[in-house]
Amino acid sequence: MNRRLRRNNSIAIGVVRGMVLLLVALLVWMIVLMLSKGWSELTRGGFYTSVPNIGGPGGGIGPQLFNTIYVLVLSMLIVLPIGLAGGIFFAEYAGTGRVTNLLRRASETLATLPSIVVGLFGYAFFVQATNSHPSRLAAALSLTVINLPYVVRISEDALRALPPALREGSLGLGATRWQTVSRVLVPAALPALITGAIIAAGRVFGEAAAILFTGSNFSLTAHSNYSLNPFDSGDTLAVDLYVFRIQAEPNVVTDARQYADGVAAVLVLAVLLFNVGARLLGRAAVRRLQRTA
Repeated sequence: MNRRLRRNNSIAIGVVRGMVLLLVALLVWMIVLMLSKGWSELTRGGFYTSVPNIGGPGGGIGPQLFNTIYVLVLSMLIVLPIGLAGGIFFAEYAGTGRVTNLLRRASETLATLPSIVVGLFGYAFFVQATNSHPSRLAAALSLTVINLPYVVRISEDALRALPPALREGSLGLGATRWQTVSRVLVPAALPALITGAIIAAGRVFGEAAAILFTGSNFSLTAHSNYSLNPFDSGDTLAVDLYVFRIQAEPNVVTDARQYADGVAAVLVLAVLLFNVGARLLGRAAVRRLQRTA
């Protein structure tokens, strides 16, 4: 019997390792494929600074790269505090009850909505209802609607997964409940919270439908608009990729396919750099908190 259990255990471990290796191989293959297809654009002069050219070849991604970073920062500044506060509320204060269950169901339902539906809602609520025009602020608010349920759930799970001894020890030493949450639980859950922030940022990098309705004014930013005004319109790299890969006329924009491959490669590199940078910053923050604790 012991031999059979050991054999089954070895088989299960082998299957798990094989799945992990398959996922790693798939990721490496995707990165290499995207970089190889977009290499000619990545090494082309002016690709990162010039504006896109929907009327001919030789366009760049300057405004779209700036808008992607701008909308990412603006969206994260909105969603992270609200999402963390929601996670703390559900994990530490809400308890159980009819209202709490209703809020949980609403959050879970919001997480299942297609992004194009959220984009239409954002256009109706953040643009039409306010008698304004598509803007980077409206795009960031729509992305907040998309990412908020994930950040709330990840924050809640991160806090609930902590050992109960942390709460009990802090409260036993005379700390208030808020002091326990802010000075003990949140720093201890920081690695998981960083993971949630990375997931939310990844949605911002790859989202096109919501920004197409709420931020881009249904047209590409074909001029060098690098202002910090959140009420200015601005499309991102994902919208740029969609337009040149689907809507550009091959007879007019002869390098539309190569251009789209270059945009896709930039998106892959941006996501990789953001993930690595966020992990490094998170580890440095955790080490600093551990030294000061």
